[in-house]
Amino acid sequence: MEELINSGLVSKQIGNFALVLLRVSIVMAMLPIFSSQNISPQYKIAFSVALAVLITPLVNFNLDGKEEIVFTVFKEIVLAMALGAAARLVFFAADMAGQLMSNGMSLSIATSFDPEFGQSAEVSRFLGVLVTLLFFIMDIHHDLIGALVKSFEVLPPGQIKVNPLMIYSFSGGSKVFILALKLAAPVMVGMVVANLLLGLLYKAAPQINIMFVSFPIFLFVGLILMMLTMPVFLRVIAGQFDNLKGVLYETLLTARP
Repeated sequence: MEELINSGLVSKQIGNFALVLLRVSIVMAMLPIFSSQNISPQYKIAFSVALAVLITPLVNFNLDGKEEIVFTVFKEIVLAMALGAAARLVFFAADMAGQLMSNGMSLSIATSFDPEFGQSAEVSRFLGVLVTLLFFIMDIHHDLIGALVKSFEVLPPGQIKVNPLMIYSFSGGSKVFILALKLAAPVMVGMVVANLLLGLLYKAAPQINIMFVSFPIFLFVGLILMMLTMPVFLRVIAGQFDNLKGVLYETLLTARP
């Protein structure tokens, strides 16, 4: 044991463990479900440490100099945040789609605190529960952990190109918005048609209190459209989950030197 300490092997393993724990903890903190405030912080820390302990013996890299260590820590933070954001892309899109549907159905006032996203509409919470259930049914959480372990083989600490990774991550914002529009499109189109018909009704009978009549109509039409299009919604989400592993690997390859 004394020879191992003198040779620096123990200190090297401690340094490797610290960098592995940094990437693992940030990714796990951003993952869906795991980042929820409903989960105890002690459990999050214990799970991240246990996963880092298992991964550390599989990782082999050398760092020399304080400056290199500082830049390596910065690159690890950027990569971990990019992987976490890619994993949450579908959840962000579902929450945004729920917000768009709520606005169209005049339910945007009925907001509540969501532990996953903060202030959120009830439709967003409902869609979030459906996406979460599908997430576990398809075993996507296993794919995410597998991709995290694989990331240390593709991109060991200290071998990350930050500039293309940041550009690729920023482009994910447009993907979230496009996916949210696709998910909310049936309800939004239905609400536009309902508004046009109510406008014609108001022109034909101005004495009708159109504001009083419109709220139950919007709610009824919106819920019916949500029920009718739910199979398509789940199919689109399942397709995004099937492609999630590819998105994570594409993120890693973007940052590869």
